[in-house]
Amino acid sequence: MDKKFPFSTTKDKAPRKSQDTVSTGLVSAVRLSETILNDAAEARCSDVHIEPAGEDWRVRMRRNGTLFLYGTYPKQLYSEFVTRIKFLSSMDIGEKRKPQDGRFTFQYDGRDVDVRASAIPVKGEEKLVLRLLDRRGLNYTPEGIGLDGENLALVEKLLRQPLGLVLICGPTGSGKTSTLYTFIQLLNSVERNILTIEDPVEFAIDGINQMQVNPKANITFSTGLEAMLRQDPEVMMVGEIRSMETAEIALRSSITGHLIFSTLHTTDSPSAMIRLMDMGIEPYMLSAGIIGVISQRLVRKLCDHCKKEVARKDDYFHIDGPTYEAVGCEHCYDGYTGREAVFEIMVMDERMRNLIKPGVSLDALRAAAAASGMIPLRDALREKILAGTISLEEGYRTIMTL
Repeated sequence: MDKKFPFSTTKDKAPRKSQDTVSTGLVSAVRLSETILNDAAEARCSDVHIEPAGEDWRVRMRRNGTLFLYGTYPKQLYSEFVTRIKFLSSMDIGEKRKPQDGRFTFQYDGRDVDVRASAIPVKGEEKLVLRLLDRRGLNYTPEGIGLDGENLALVEKLLRQPLGLVLICGPTGSGKTSTLYTFIQLLNSVERNILTIEDPVEFAIDGINQMQVNPKANITFSTGLEAMLRQDPEVMMVGEIRSMETAEIALRSSITGHLIFSTLHTTDSPSAMIRLMDMGIEPYMLSAGIIGVISQRLVRKLCDHCKKEVARKDDYFHIDGPTYEAVGCEHCYDGYTGREAVFEIMVMDERMRNLIKPGVSLDALRAAAAASGMIPLRDALREKILAGTISLEEGYRTIMTL
């Protein structure tokens, strides 16, 4: 069964799944699009999905990482609604056979909300996904992303280094970009020349020189990184390492005197070494260039007003005693109030560097990292479960247990 959108906030909302939702035509599509966008912004949703659904079409919204059904609408309005969104996004309205991307900004409650739009052809129709970037929710500080205690001390140690490569790892949607921006903010000063290459530039930071990936102009992560090296930088940020070429340039630059931050898609911190060697990077470059790897996940925080204590026994997280579960109330609507990151921080030392050789096993790297003080993601999640910050179910939803 679909999860239904937990609440609705905009006044005078158009009725859902009704022939009189709006009369047909562009005016109706304009009104409905405004209603949907305003509700998404008010509910702090990160994404809006617009898609065909049999004889109707539906809108789903992602809030705190979970998709909810917002509403269904009559088929005759779909074409006008899609056209309206594509027009706002500066897409080709007549092109329905190819994927397209665009962006626009709308006003909500006196502030700008940026939207990145994507359209793809599906079943003879088009599916749209709108990603909302609401600056109200941006807090690029250690406290804002959930970085504190021993983890913050480890990060501050990495940020004090004059050179080296720091990688942020995790799946899509795990908050890696927020962590990168937080690090850049902490280093931002008039004495440092800081440059970035991003796809896209999600947030403009005063004092930072940010470059947008543009394949049509031959600006990729690798070419952008090479260009930045000629700009006399101290610190550079590369949005993502996608190729061997980008990885090699980043590592060479880190060895020759630059502090560099980037992201990589791996499930945990030690896996980054295996992934880069599989890409063709020589082990000696990893040993010389990488100074730290941070793996992270985003977890939904339980609402303090309504969370319910329950006794649980669980072998995977080694729990036998009180935990908490989500309920839902007028303060949260679905049992959760926002998200924060859980971190696994691996600082490179001689023990780790000596292990990075062809054929090294992931288990050996994990054991060495743990011996050097890394707290695995599972243990970090266990601490949050026992503290009542997250539920046991959220711990399982967040991490692979196979």
